[in-house]
Amino acid sequence: MKEILFDSQEFKESSDYANFIKENSGEGILKIQAYTANQAYPLEGVDIKIFKEIDGNKVVFFSGKTDSSGIIDNINLPARPAKEFVNEKADIVYTVYEIEATYPKNNIKKNYQVSIYDNIKVIQPIRIPINTLIEGDGNQS
Repeated sequence: MKEILFDSQEFKESSDYANFIKENSGEGILKIQAYTANQAYPLEGVDIKIFKEIDGNKVVFFSGKTDSSGIIDNINLPARPAKEFVNEKADIVYTVYEIEATYPKNNIKKNYQVSIYDNIKVIQPIRIPINTLIEGDGNQS
């Protein structure tokens, strides 16, 4: 699968981009929170990649690292526009993205799916179990 950036000229000139933006004309916000030890210890430096498969391509919408608080905040992502009235479950619309989280200090990789809703901030926890960190650390006592 070919990896291309959402903001790239190559993708913006494609019909896939036009179709995606037409269907996802709204915008949602994502906050990433990476931690271990039941949220007691934030994880700095977790590599985060947010992508979506579109017509056989891995389209990357965001790539970055968590800060010292284990957070990346205010990631704006296209979303399906919210319906004016919600009468049934089918009226709740969203866009699903894939999140790849890699903690390079221990080479731990986790994958998540997140639903993004128009005009709503979603918080996605990235939980790395403490025993995984300890077992992967060569400095055990």
